[in-house]
Amino acid sequence: MSLRLIGVCALLGIQAFLSIANPVLSDTTEELVSTPGGLVPKSRVHAVPESARVHHTGSEVHIVASDGTTIHSTPVTKGNSPVAKLFGEPSSVASRDLAEGYVAYSYWNNTGKSQIASFTTSYVVPPIPKTTNDQILYFFNGLVPNSFDGIFQPVLQFGVSPAGGGLYYAVASWFIVGFETYYTTPVKVQPGQTITGVMTFEGTTGSGSSEQYKWNSIFSGIPTSSLSISTTEVYNWIYEVLEIYYVSTASELPTGTTTMTNIQIMTQDGQHPSMLWGAISDPGDSISMSIISGTSTNGTMMITYPVS
Repeated sequence: MSLRLIGVCALLGIQAFLSIANPVLSDTTEELVSTPGGLVPKSRVHAVPESARVHHTGSEVHIVASDGTTIHSTPVTKGNSPVAKLFGEPSSVASRDLAEGYVAYSYWNNTGKSQIASFTTSYVVPPIPKTTNDQILYFFNGLVPNSFDGIFQPVLQFGVSPAGGGLYYAVASWFIVGFETYYTTPVKVQPGQTITGVMTFEGTTGSGSSEQYKWNSIFSGIPTSSLSISTTEVYNWIYEVLEIYYVSTASELPTGTTTMTNIQIMTQDGQHPSMLWGAISDPGDSISMSIISGTSTNGTMMITYPVS
């Protein structure tokens, strides 16, 4: 199947994001791995121990243990984030039939005076694909800053990701900033199980240029999926996403539909904002994201898979 463009994106600035140079991806000889934030060098992927947190200062990222000890530090590469390149047209791979990357997603930008305080989405774990090879499937609700140099997300995966896994579904929380990628240990879940990804704003520290915004991501009822971060950026873009890699045929995807339900968004003033969602689909591969209800109190989005 030849790939087609997946449509004109109404997202402001998308062409600038797609044109960002990415020297690490083009020049590195290191193995690249497929994360929920795009392709990154394998050495940039880091496991976060249980009860530890990730602290982003703007120029560096640290993993900090529960006793306050810094157990890992690395500088952040500016301006080359793989996340920005995922929005718009999925990347093509000549030997594959289906597009790759964010093939179906919906989005909203909070431009109001009050920042996002919480973002919750529930959905049922899909059936196992009819054909299982080396495909990686990611499903998530996520938060992104205006810089598009990162993403924070509670993720359902199928396949072997850089965090681990197998021919089964598992959940974990991920944080990507620049190329640095952080994850919790994946926890196996079952097809037909209802899961709920919850992101909660936990306050600020500091002020001015040193102000830090604290967040937590978790799947309800799965405590080891909890990941706490602090960052210098405001995360004001909201996404519901299907992301795929190494998919050759429709039978390597689930069948039917996956419905993202009970989408709840609250701002820090305690209000549920009025929302105008956008949606991007991949009509060339018959993968679509539909906005069923765009409210911030009980929103619903539906992913439709191609007939295999």
